[in-house]
Amino acid sequence: MRLAALLHDIGHGPFSHVSEPVLEKYFDREKVNIEGKVQIHEKLTEAIIREDEVLGHGLSPRDRERIIGILNGTYGDSVLKHIVSGPLDADKQAYLLRDSYFCGVKYGVFDLSRLSSTLAVQRDSDDRDLAINEDGVHALEQFVLAKYYMTTQVYRHKVRLITDSMIGRALDLGIREDGIEWLRKVYTYDGSRDYVREYKTWTDERLTNEILSPRTPDGYAKSIFQNLTQRQLHKRIATYRIQEFDDPIARKGLSELSSSDKIELEKRIGTYLSADHNLVIVNTFSIKSVREQARNSEASIIVMGPDVEKPAIFEAKSALFRSIDEAVQEKYIEVYAPIKYIDDKQKKKLKSQYHGEIRSILNDFMQPGPFEKEGAT
Repeated sequence: MRLAALLHDIGHGPFSHVSEPVLEKYFDREKVNIEGKVQIHEKLTEAIIREDEVLGHGLSPRDRERIIGILNGTYGDSVLKHIVSGPLDADKQAYLLRDSYFCGVKYGVFDLSRLSSTLAVQRDSDDRDLAINEDGVHALEQFVLAKYYMTTQVYRHKVRLITDSMIGRALDLGIREDGIEWLRKVYTYDGSRDYVREYKTWTDERLTNEILSPRTPDGYAKSIFQNLTQRQLHKRIATYRIQEFDDPIARKGLSELSSSDKIELEKRIGTYLSADHNLVIVNTFSIKSVREQARNSEASIIVMGPDVEKPAIFEAKSALFRSIDEAVQEKYIEVYAPIKYIDDKQKKKLKSQYHGEIRSILNDFMQPGPFEKEGAT
């Protein structure tokens, strides 16, 4: 169990989750079969645990298969997997406190010892799962609120969103437009042992240094990484809560933008800005209600205790969370571009102008074409 927790993210490449979409876009679909909600880094994690020579010095083949089984939910009871990945998992308990500390904020602080001491195991005839004792409900409320505040104040901070978007765009353009062959190889997972062996050698530092190296030709990737290292970041020139769009067609469409939709919007906005559309970034994201975040897309947390006749879900036992409208979810669309302002006066004027014009572009893009308007099929 301990080893599974330590190794569960070992498949992440340079820049961790930030480069995951690049892996998802370029992996070899003829050689690698991805089913359901499995992500590429999870497949790589499994491959590294199973094949890595160094891990082999301390882990038997049976150990490795058990660890992989815990991670994918095929070995042992559900409690094992949910300690590693679930609404109460050890990973969140670690990163909320760690990120809060290193960002110099208190948003992610919660009573770790109290939460841990009230964890429990729910048993039924077929399975055991992770739960919490009734006297830990308030500690759990604090934990879920810590996650919510870190999401809204840190993980969705504009500088974090802009830099992440710039890194992702640089890697994609480096492959797609600059034709950097070694970069394509880094992100074209083919399921082979040779790929995994080479993949493990790539770190944030190595990738950055290689892109900025004289050996790498000038292009989008090098230019964007130079801007990142010099802190010449894109500007957030427009941000909207999608729920605030008056037109219901626009609200629905903007909530469901595809990758091709974003590319087309970037072209239109680039034309308006007289800018290279490859450097215009349309980003969408959502912030779930704090009540929904309590589940983390998993089953609800179960509460147990002497005063609970039968196991109950956390949202029902918490007066605080019971009062929250689960349906409330904030969805945003933002536009980042390499814009420079002379001074604050110009910045204020241009941002006001961009906000109105880009809003019109978004509204117009979402309107049905002539076939939809006529009801044709």
